[in-house]
Amino acid sequence: MEEAKKHGWKDFFGIIFKSKLPWKLYIIGIIMLFLSTTLGLILPKYTAGIYAGEIFDKETIRNYIVLMSLSTLLIALSALFSSLTPAVTLRNIQQTVWSKIIRAPMKDYNKQPSQQLISRVTVDPIFIDSAITEFSTVIIATYSLVGSYVIMYNMNPKLTFALLPVIPYILIVSAIVGHFTQKRQLAVQAQFSGITAFFAERLPRIRLIKSFNKEQEEIDKGKEILLKQYQVEKRRAIVDLYGEPLLKSVRAIIVGTVLIYGSYLMSKGEMRVSQVLSFYLYVQFIHMNVLKYGIFWTTIKNAKGASEKIADILKNDSEQLHRELPLNDSFANDITLENVSFSYDEKPVLSNVNLTIPAGKITAIVGPSGCGKSTLFKLLERFYEPNVGKMMLGDTPVDRYHLDEWRRSIANVAQASPLLSGTIRDNITYGLDREASMEEVREAAIMADAVGFIEEFPEGFETEVGEFGSKLSGGQRQRVAIARSFIMNAPILLFDEATSSLDARSENHIEESLEMLMKSRTTVMIAHDMSLIRNADQIIVMDNGQVSGTGTHDELFRTNKLYRQLVEIQMEKHEGLSTE
Repeated sequence: MEEAKKHGWKDFFGIIFKSKLPWKLYIIGIIMLFLSTTLGLILPKYTAGIYAGEIFDKETIRNYIVLMSLSTLLIALSALFSSLTPAVTLRNIQQTVWSKIIRAPMKDYNKQPSQQLISRVTVDPIFIDSAITEFSTVIIATYSLVGSYVIMYNMNPKLTFALLPVIPYILIVSAIVGHFTQKRQLAVQAQFSGITAFFAERLPRIRLIKSFNKEQEEIDKGKEILLKQYQVEKRRAIVDLYGEPLLKSVRAIIVGTVLIYGSYLMSKGEMRVSQVLSFYLYVQFIHMNVLKYGIFWTTIKNAKGASEKIADILKNDSEQLHRELPLNDSFANDITLENVSFSYDEKPVLSNVNLTIPAGKITAIVGPSGCGKSTLFKLLERFYEPNVGKMMLGDTPVDRYHLDEWRRSIANVAQASPLLSGTIRDNITYGLDREASMEEVREAAIMADAVGFIEEFPEGFETEVGEFGSKLSGGQRQRVAIARSFIMNAPILLFDEATSSLDARSENHIEESLEMLMKSRTTVMIAHDMSLIRNADQIIVMDNGQVSGTGTHDELFRTNKLYRQLVEIQMEKHEGLSTE
């Protein structure tokens, strides 16, 4: 998902065909438009006759009423398809982009801010949808334009030829106005994206702003960014100020030509009043239809830019969930990292890591901040592939196992305890691919010491947690995340400071439950609490992206200087707390 590159129209048409657009609806809609346009081309002949005094001609009136009724019906039907078809098209394009984003490898999310990815789903497909809609409009406009000239030519070639030079003028004016309008509109959209990003970042962090008394500073920043929005809006208004008279001049020239030259031809006896009136009605078609070419040109340029951005997402490889082998009972084997090195772009994080995580045992990973512990977890979950080396499950490289099965076999409780909007029950059962009974959900909440606060809510397990779980405290969010790991019943457990946000009573209760859960399961934990680490079957000490030592607590305390320092620091903290 890199920044947009110039790929040409291939991207635009590629997105259209990948998104499986409702071509049948488009075809039916265009047929309806063709029919209604055909009737619209015939109607001015009868309308002009009525204006010229044929109001008492029964055939004229009958034909006018029939044509007007059919035209109204066809216009209503075409309007129905014109409203329904773009909605289906937009939905299909958005589903295509969203599915691709969700299936993208984790490394691709580092290349674009989330706000830009949101625009790829919400904003850019609108431009493509508009271009497809305008394309059908241009087809009908061309048909109407040619039909109008053919009918006018049959009525009077002289006046028809007099109107031909007006078309290049319309196209030139439309192109000029369209160019500057598009340029200003793109600036407005870019600035609007900046405003959206500004407010989207500030509002979830309102507590931080108030804690440091930064309200006025943020108000000033908001005023500054809103002023920039006003300035680009003003520039667009100036373009509209000059553009509107130019576009109006087109109509004035066309109408003036018909009325002046038509009156002259009437004085010469070469035209009747009804024919001049018919010309007057037909030139309205010419004016409107030629303007549609300018609108289409502007729209298609916007769609081309949007399709290039979307194409950068669609062209990237998705995660390959299905590989060569099913997992079955493979987790009875040890997980081994052999000569693994990894970096985020150019920043090395892990270097020549060799370690074994024994099956059914507890492995603790310790080390100073930034030493690569969390990155190691990401490799274990296969969010990233090692740059060098390989990860093995028994004697088999893990990349041969189905990725979706691998991740379903891991329960992860992270320090941040992420929740999604929905109910507490939704978040507890989020990792399951089956329906869970209420008894299972409640049992998991009991194990996570969460049932107490959950049942205090009037809606209980159906309580909405809010955006990012904002209606729950940090400790409550973490207990919901721990309940999720209990109900998953996965063979591998990854705990990254799993009890860091809990009070002492909850931590003690949950540690007892976790000990039961960890029995006979492969468990890897990151923790600073020595009471958890001390009882681990194996402790891995990491420093600067490398394994500094491996062993039990007693072995490392004797032989590993870094581990001894970490333990002593923790002991000093506990002693300090106990003397207070």
